[in-house]
Amino acid sequence: MKKRLCLFLLPLAFFSCNPENEKPADLIPETKMARLMIDIHLAEAVIGRTIPNYDTSRVAYKQAHSLLLKRHAVSDSAFKHSYDYYLAHPEQFDKIYEVVLDSLSAREAKLTAQQAAPTVDSTTTVSDTSNVAKDTTKAVLTKFKRVSGPDSL
Repeated sequence: MKKRLCLFLLPLAFFSCNPENEKPADLIPETKMARLMIDIHLAEAVIGRTIPNYDTSRVAYKQAHSLLLKRHAVSDSAFKHSYDYYLAHPEQFDKIYEVVLDSLSAREAKLTAQQAAPTVDSTTTVSDTSNVAKDTTKAVLTKFKRVSGPDSL
């Protein structure tokens, strides 16, 4: 019985030891990945709040995702390879998400301050990544309004 167990576990142990993930050739730099993730989270939030139907929101999210990748000049495969690489390297992924969370928190604080004090100059510009996410979400939502009427689902 012990021999059978050893014969079963030995190949498992052998194949579970794989070399450390090497950097993919198309790895997105951390700063660019952080900006991309900020836009993805903003688009996801807007779509989640404006499209209540789950299936429709999934389709809208996929379209917004591809538009964001195109606007950031990143291929789908490069994003997938980079995302998988950063998932396998949590210390780098944590650094990226620190930037993402700091940026989103700063935007939330800025919007909260603007809502609390409406007398502040409304011509204040928001950073480029916010505009990219906003434009992408508008494009996807406009497309869905054209394609699907109120009773089409």
